Amino acid sequence: MKWSRIVLVVAAVLFVINIWGYDLWAPDEPYYGEGAREMVVDGQWLVCHTNGEFDDDKPPLFFWLIALLSLPFGEVSSLTARLPSVLAAFGTVLLTLYLGRRWSSERTAVLAAFVLATTYMFWDKARSVQPDMVLVFLIWAALAVFETWRAGDADGRRAGLLFWFLLGLSVLDKWPVGLAIAGAIGVLTLLWDRELMRGWKFAPFLGATIVITMFVSWAWLVDNWGPTGFSAWGAFYRHFISRAVSGIHHAQPWWYYIKVLPPQLLPWTFLVPGAAVLAIRRRDKADRFLLIAIALVLALFTLSTEKRTLYALPTFPAFALMTARFLGAAFGWDDAPSFSRRWITIGQGFFGGLLIILGLAAPFAARRAELESFPGWTFWALGLLLAAGGGVAIFGLFRKDLRLTALGPAISLALVYVFVASFVYPAANDFKSAKKMALTIKEETARSRSNGHDVLAINIGNLYEAYNFFSNGVYFERTGDIGDVARHFEQETRVFAVVDSRLLEQLPPHIQENMETIATHEGSRRLVALISNRRH
Repeated sequence: MKWSRIVLVVAAVLFVINIWGYDLWAPDEPYYGEGAREMVVDGQWLVCHTNGEFDDDKPPLFFWLIALLSLPFGEVSSLTARLPSVLAAFGTVLLTLYLGRRWSSERTAVLAAFVLATTYMFWDKARSVQPDMVLVFLIWAALAVFETWRAGDADGRRAGLLFWFLLGLSVLDKWPVGLAIAGAIGVLTLLWDRELMRGWKFAPFLGATIVITMFVSWAWLVDNWGPTGFSAWGAFYRHFISRAVSGIHHAQPWWYYIKVLPPQLLPWTFLVPGAAVLAIRRRDKADRFLLIAIALVLALFTLSTEKRTLYALPTFPAFALMTARFLGAAFGWDDAPSFSRRWITIGQGFFGGLLIILGLAAPFAARRAELESFPGWTFWALGLLLAAGGGVAIFGLFRKDLRLTALGPAISLALVYVFVASFVYPAANDFKSAKKMALTIKEETARSRSNGHDVLAINIGNLYEAYNFFSNGVYFERTGDIGDVARHFEQETRVFAVVDSRLLEQLPPHIQENMETIATHEGSRRLVALISNRRH
């Protein structure tokens, strides 16, 4: 129990440290922060809305969580906006510890929790304002209930009702993604175990009714008390069906996850092949469950046209448990078929050498890149931490110490995460945050807005919500026609627009001659300009 407490403290530190120390960064974080802020300010809690207009991209659960956690503080902030992801990530680590204890020794369970907490993408998304970590928690809470029932330790009806209730919440978090994942994993696991008929004891009909009732109740409330023109069913079709079939913003080829997963699984990437081979050879109930979970999620999103790296996040608890079980067998903690230790030594030896090279190169690469926002000592410190992790792995190879070889890089990377959150992210805030530009817009346009003149905005991508959020409610009149800006600037009073600077040359010459560029901001892959017609 001592080591389990230590690993939970480590996870808490990794997830929480300095989440209040830098702003919400576009494109995603200000969107969710602004959606929650407008819920609190406007009192419209049924649907998300940004820039003063309803937005049907996501269901409301994640916005509700941010808003509710912000109420005691009086405002939505970096801290309160990130708390739902932090709590969900910590809960998922607890679930991993629980499942590890059911399937393996105590030491292996603790190692599984450590593997998950230190895996790069899991750590990163634990600190990000996105609904995916809440989705992962709900999926794995449902799967933990399913596994407890599957092992004969829970009543089927009660466990089934909790399973379906959790998946109903997941539908309100990110449409039926969680329902499809957890439901399919459960069915395929029972099918592989030749226990499919046992699933009738898991309240499938009543459970499905619960999920449908939860979604339909929200849709009915929206239709009757929500904003005019919003359709929950239309949103479901556009942002679930259409995304999967046609893609909207992130259409990718079928091999996308083969490319993006390896760096996201660091520092455990080079152990995954050996873990998969052992799981396939051993094929006990736990291994079958983990293999199904990984293969099912990756297959679903490979078939989907719309792909993003974070869509693979639900596989990470399975990867962590599979990797920890592999290492537990190698360390002699658990029984397993014999396998070559080269599955550990070759991969980790290569990774250790890579860390040493990266550590030595980091200060010089930073100097050549002229990263002026970062103090020079930060790169020397990062380089030292990376090289130390690589050195421990190589030292373990020479000492024939599998634990040093396997765990050294992860301990090093955990320290890197703490260092990055404490020093690198705050230093990056100067150019990653839209706050300065938002406050400039608020101050410069205050008089014009008080006289009833809207601030026009065209082609500024995901920066609408960032400017809304940091200006505490300056909304824009959106337009897709640069001619609207020209006509807006013909007025006798001073008026303003926020424009993608690449469009400025399309303004008529006489408008350009009398135009003033007040401020610029580089974000969302474009240079945005706050402009005025110079009339006072």
